[in-house]
Amino acid sequence: MRINLAILLGFVTLLVSTHSVAVPVIQHWKTDNGASVYFVPTNGLPILDAQLVFDAGSTRDANKNGVAALTSALLDQGAAGQSAQQIAEKLESVGAQMGVSTSRDFTSISYRSLTDDEALQTSWGVLNDVLNKPDFPAVGFKRERKRTLLGIKKRQESPATLAQLALYREIYNNHPYANAIQGVEETVSALEVIDLKQFYQQYYVANNLTVVLVGGVTQEQAKKMVQELVGSLPAGKKASLLPEVNADIEGKTIHQEYPSQQTHLMYSLPVLKQNDPDYFPLYVGNHILGGSGFSSRIVKEIREERGLAYSAYSYFRPMRENGPFLIGLQTRNEKVTEASTAVKQTLQTFIQQGPTDEELTVAKKNIMGGFALKLDSNKKLLANVVGIVTSGVPLDYLNSYTQKVAAVTQEQIRRAFQQRVMMNNMVMVTVGQSVEQKTNVD
Repeated sequence: MRINLAILLGFVTLLVSTHSVAVPVIQHWKTDNGASVYFVPTNGLPILDAQLVFDAGSTRDANKNGVAALTSALLDQGAAGQSAQQIAEKLESVGAQMGVSTSRDFTSISYRSLTDDEALQTSWGVLNDVLNKPDFPAVGFKRERKRTLLGIKKRQESPATLAQLALYREIYNNHPYANAIQGVEETVSALEVIDLKQFYQQYYVANNLTVVLVGGVTQEQAKKMVQELVGSLPAGKKASLLPEVNADIEGKTIHQEYPSQQTHLMYSLPVLKQNDPDYFPLYVGNHILGGSGFSSRIVKEIREERGLAYSAYSYFRPMRENGPFLIGLQTRNEKVTEASTAVKQTLQTFIQQGPTDEELTVAKKNIMGGFALKLDSNKKLLANVVGIVTSGVPLDYLNSYTQKVAAVTQEQIRRAFQQRVMMNNMVMVTVGQSVEQKTNVD
């Protein structure tokens, strides 16, 4: 009788919650055709998680904005003569899962299966077909393009999405990061199947691929499976380096009218690359500033002291080139000016003074205390390993994680924020109904 994957995972979660999680050793090798492979074996869990990461994100769209996302969406819509339904039924028959997603930097194919022979053979065979033999069927293409265009139209109904898109356009200007991942109506409408095939042929190649596996198989099994999966991919060429982000942008405020009771506010600039030497001071500092929920300074100031918003947040998002530092919140339309002033004052005070002794102590305790939770499941472990190998940090990064957090000082946080978060270059975007417009309508 086949084991139910959901029940098994629930039992596994219960088990790992009562035991400490060891820091994994990441094994690494390269295939003959150039793919980089990283593997972490796990004992006792009959589950294999894998992620295939291609340097094929929306930054590679060139003048065909949306082609990367649409290409990835078509991979499982028909492969090796099988329909999308047949692919889904094969995976479902063995309780396996597969998904594809595209970000600005990468396109990833995710995979999960039980490790018994039947499940692995069937599901890995489906993954092989999807990766190596996508059909890009005309019917599937028309369906996915229509779905994408509908999604683009629905963006107009989401003020949060409109705010983020406007923000990225402004802070990244002519850089590929400025473009919407799914594209825009004009460019997506112009795409044809041949565009997707050409994108696939250029970027879905071994030299542009990182494979990460985490689970209950041996290294010998993993090597054999990876060779079966990617050995037939053309070596191809690694994608070119991305252009640098121009961080010397003009600070400004941009408002976009939207008929709503609440205004979405975002305040941002490009700051942080992957594997940046200032990562830990900025990360720990932001935990105090706006990354720790209700205990953060921004929430205390915006929610508790002033009652301007239910929640507020801030984060750094490291990317291959400078990713954003962003503060966000939602507030009543008539409180936008007060909220924006409060956000700037809170940030400016933190940049100038840094955290208090007590704030830093509590933040370190929270971050280090939650470290085991980063590794308490196959999926979380996979995500961490993917982050490590795609960002270029040392493979033993997790071994020294807590020590690096513990070593962060107030002065390091203050210096990093003063040197990297330049408020004169920050852009504020608000999307909502201005008080003047609202008054006129009423």
